[in-house]
Amino acid sequence: MTVLPQTATQILADLGIREPVDLDIEAIAEHCGATIRYKPLHGCEARILGYKDRAIITVNSLSTRERQRFSAGHELGHWMRDRGQIAFQCEDKSFTREWSANNPETRANRFASDLLLPASMFRPQARGLPVTFSTVSNLASKFQMSLTATAIRFVEHGWMPSMLVCNTDEGKAWFVANSELKGKFWPVERPGKNTVAYALQLGASRESPQDVRCNEWINHPRADRYWIKEDSIMLRERTVLSLLWWEDEQQILDQEEYEERRFSERSDRRKDWE
Repeated sequence: MTVLPQTATQILADLGIREPVDLDIEAIAEHCGATIRYKPLHGCEARILGYKDRAIITVNSLSTRERQRFSAGHELGHWMRDRGQIAFQCEDKSFTREWSANNPETRANRFASDLLLPASMFRPQARGLPVTFSTVSNLASKFQMSLTATAIRFVEHGWMPSMLVCNTDEGKAWFVANSELKGKFWPVERPGKNTVAYALQLGASRESPQDVRCNEWINHPRADRYWIKEDSIMLRERTVLSLLWWEDEQQILDQEEYEERRFSERSDRRKDWE
């Protein structure tokens, strides 16, 4: 059996792929021992059957090309992580809601993003662009990828402090934040009544992007002192994606100072105990 690269980065390096136009998912899959086929599917977006060193990935021919590419990359992620005997059937929610948990679907989503939105190609394309879904849509078209996957990549590798939150009727499904915010700020369980997301979930229309009080989105005792920008869109099944970004970074600076003071106070107390 041929030993193949196990990470998306290794696969791209092995194939010498350096430009978005060369991200041919069918050719990449064949290199990894998987053949992609397209046919109408009902009840799922894609499925994979594998045995030993070969697999067949079936993708819904009724979906958009962007969704097809991501679905194929997702199934390929299953194949590269669980080679040998494998069978997965992935529904739409696997691609829209599984982004923050530690499970096979989330790992497959991450593999697809690393493969088809590689950071080395994505960062130069995204640098300096406005943090809006209009920007995300343009990048998604350039990479021929789904809006959700592209929005996540844009937040993680963007140039401005930002966060992407997915809400359903049941509340917050998942969120991602860039390095400046990770571990410092967390979204509330449900967006506040003055948010664009709240209006969209009620079926109302509301202009976006918009300035919103930070406490409408962020779970922090002093969040009502600050403002953030929000751009929200409705996906399917009453699922809302929201881009949040800090045009004024004062809240971030204040939080860093607050954490430094707490750390200093704890250190002083430990010294007193010693």
